Amino acid sequence: MPIPEPLKKIFESYCHVNATNIELLAEHYKCDNWSYSKPNLFKEQLRAAIENHSISIAEYDEITKEEFDSSEELYEWLIEIWNRVIGEPINIS
Repeated sequence: MPIPEPLKKIFESYCHVNATNIELLAEHYKCDNWSYSKPNLFKEQLRAAIENHSISIAEYDEITKEEFDSSEELYEWLIEIWNRVIGEPINIS
C-alpha cells in the first residue's frame, strides 16, 4: 500500500537523510496553519502506518533515501518520530 499524502510529502521534507529535522516537524505540527497538512490528518496517518505496519522499507527508503536494514528498525524510527512530534501514547502490537 503506497504511503498516503500528505504523510509521504512530510517524510520527504522532514525525514530525508540529507535534511532530517524532527524538531522542526514537531514545531510545525503544532501550527493550525501548517502548509503540509492539518495536524490531525498527519497524526492519524502516522498512527495508522505504525499500528498497521503499512510502510515498507523500500517505500520509506525511496522517499527519504534512508537505508534501514529491517522493518523493526524502520518502525522503531517511526515510533521515535511519533514520540518526538506527537508525544502521546500509541498502541504498538
